[in-house]
Amino acid sequence: MQMKIKQQFIAYMLSATVFFTLGMDFETNHNMLFTETPSHSLKIEDSEVKTTNDPSISIAQFSFEEQKRIAIQASTRQEMNVQGYQNEIVASMVIDTTNYEVTSHYLNVRANRSARSKILHVVKNGDVLEVLGKADNDWLKLKNGGYVHSKYTELINESLGQIKKSPKVTVLSANQPIAQENIVQVSQSLPSQPSSTVKSDSRLTEEHITQIFEGTSLADHDLEKTILDIEELYGINAYFTIAVMKLESGHGKSKIARDKNNLFGLNAIDGDAYNKAFSFETKGDSVEKFGQLISDNYIDKGFTSIEKVASKYCSANPKWSSLVMNIMKRDYKKLL
Repeated sequence: MQMKIKQQFIAYMLSATVFFTLGMDFETNHNMLFTETPSHSLKIEDSEVKTTNDPSISIAQFSFEEQKRIAIQASTRQEMNVQGYQNEIVASMVIDTTNYEVTSHYLNVRANRSARSKILHVVKNGDVLEVLGKADNDWLKLKNGGYVHSKYTELINESLGQIKKSPKVTVLSANQPIAQENIVQVSQSLPSQPSSTVKSDSRLTEEHITQIFEGTSLADHDLEKTILDIEELYGINAYFTIAVMKLESGHGKSKIARDKNNLFGLNAIDGDAYNKAFSFETKGDSVEKFGQLISDNYIDKGFTSIEKVASKYCSANPKWSSLVMNIMKRDYKKLL
């Protein structure tokens, strides 16, 4: 009797084992029915996903862990392909260099994108510069190193570096980084508010200065470019140059300004001012001389504010600095 019970128990255990095995096999086959076999199926080799054209190999033949790894690697590869395509789009849009011609008499090539940064060397009017890109504040990055401000140059060659139209261009991902120097921003140059610091950036343009000169005898003498040239070369604020010019020449109407093209009363010593005053071939030449004298005899010797310059430039007039500053403020308001 005990023998019979043992035989029945063993039979039950074998039946349960067979049923469980068949159930697992059914689940695997059921999952296989809903697994698509791609036209280019995948196979595992050396722990890497590789493609094969053999239609007899199905992804369902791999274990669940292998299938999961295949899916993760395929997703990663697809993301890398998308990223590569985006990079290809950016590369097709942005070119390497452009050519610019220097339009000022002289132009400082600076170490960084600031008028206060170190001067590496100086280029002159007519020189052609190879530019890698335009930065966010209108400075041009040069291929041979350094930066120059774009307002003293003119684009002459679009062989490289400009944005091109392409049928492949699509909207890039918001997370896709683009080098800052390759982003060309179009923005209106806004003038700075005047200060008593002589060596500073006015951010004035030729158009601004033309507007400042309207209604005065200083208009229509092509002084705008020269005023900006000495700001770039020596760092002398253009507001300051214009204000001294207006004050010393009576807004361009003085006899010395008309007869000798001397807009700043240079060497016009009291007692015989007219005869001793320097004469210049053009009014622009007097602007260049003024810039050189202020740089060499004032700024380089520590006279860096309007008040300090006044103590030496026109010591006989205690109101000279306030008169200059008032003119600068009025000119600024004209541009607002």
